[in-house]
Amino acid sequence: GLCQDSVRTLSGLCRTSGGSSACMCQAETPAETVTINQQSVMATNGRSARNGSGLGDSHSNGHSNSKSGSMAESLTAGNLYHMALEAKPVLGDWFSIADTATRLGLAILAFYRHLLMQPLALLRFAHSWNLQWYGWKGVLLTLYLPILPFALMAAELIKRAGEYLPGAEPDWKMKGPGRVFFQRPDSFVASILWDFYLAVSVFSGSFLQYGDDKMALVHTLYDEICVKEYWYTLLDAAQARRPRQLATWDGRAAHDVGCGVASGGCNLVAKISDSYLGIGDKILKRGKAAGGDFDDLDDVQRLLEADPQYAGKQAVLCEFVSPSKAVTVSSEGFSNVHSLDIVTTRTKSGVKVLTVLLWTDCSDWSSHSCEAGYLIDVHSETIVAPTAWYSPYFAKQNSKLLGVRLPGVREACAKAVAAHEASELPWLTTVGWDAMITDDGVYFFEGNVAAYRTPRRIFLTPSITRAFFEEFRGEGSPVPS
Repeated sequence: GLCQDSVRTLSGLCRTSGGSSACMCQAETPAETVTINQQSVMATNGRSARNGSGLGDSHSNGHSNSKSGSMAESLTAGNLYHMALEAKPVLGDWFSIADTATRLGLAILAFYRHLLMQPLALLRFAHSWNLQWYGWKGVLLTLYLPILPFALMAAELIKRAGEYLPGAEPDWKMKGPGRVFFQRPDSFVASILWDFYLAVSVFSGSFLQYGDDKMALVHTLYDEICVKEYWYTLLDAAQARRPRQLATWDGRAAHDVGCGVASGGCNLVAKISDSYLGIGDKILKRGKAAGGDFDDLDDVQRLLEADPQYAGKQAVLCEFVSPSKAVTVSSEGFSNVHSLDIVTTRTKSGVKVLTVLLWTDCSDWSSHSCEAGYLIDVHSETIVAPTAWYSPYFAKQNSKLLGVRLPGVREACAKAVAAHEASELPWLTTVGWDAMITDDGVYFFEGNVAAYRTPRRIFLTPSITRAFFEEFRGEGSPVPS
């Protein structure tokens, strides 16, 4: 079905491919100008280049020219970007005892730098953090501020011991399909050090990112402002492509948006607005006559009403978007389901791209089921290394996609930077954008407050940690202190 959505001034063309009911919304906007750090970068839409590069003939030979190379350089976070792209463990292998001890040590040193340079701000932050995460026991933790990293480590030991008790609740990080991002190292000692590192690094990294801003701290636990709908407004401001939203769920009832549920021939993806790690995500298949789940809004109402995860929760329902068939983004034997993970950060020079990762080799429809991760170089749009440093799961992957080129990454980074720049939240220092390469260009799904993604990069090596302190905050990066 063809529908004109007057709100987004885009026309959504739903079309099936290969007999599948999965389809995508094609943005038909003309070439638009995206302003990035007072430079105008022309980004044509996906229809001008079938491979989705969105940059026309300049990429037809598979190599970036000087103009596109200059554009990519202006998008990336300079030394920070290059060091993260080329990171190697200082001692041992990634997730060895030596490596986990090194990363933990860097997070502890960062804490004491904060304590020395900003003692009162750190005290306020620690009080709110500990109260939020540990309840009344957090008050006791704050009393130990001079030795707080070691108090946090003691708390992790207690939590670890509690996991072995009968009827123990699983850690929130292990509840969803994204648990691969939090798996522990095989070595028992390294796994303990990794638990310590996660606790201390997120604390130290969050203070570096947000200062003692109370709303930012809330977002390390719960997305009060930065729900799915908030990210959509930023993406629309940047004229980025995203799946067309056809309905909302207010916790009790479904409501049509734009063309409405009955339009088109696409399946729908329902996502809880304030959820994370794919928890609660579900596909609704269109066409009851063919064995699907729904035909109209009443059917959607019935389906969500029967799902306890959606009771009292706001949710969005958008068209299901299919990955590109023309670009290789997965290893042989896997579907092309994948996700681009673009982290943008405010630096002294303004918003820049910190890293671009590819999560791929997925076992189902969502990239949360990925079995491989890679680093992508924005300048060459090429996969250059595995994400062996991200979690133990990916340190052992079979990396078959090194050297593969992914057209459209540069354009997607330009859109991500523009969307981050559109945010008026002064504390929103880092954002993790989730996107996918389609045959009609790169589509964005959402942004995420990168409270947990960024510390994985901050404390990789001593040189990277030092660079974050030098470049992360200052003019152009107004973070409360």
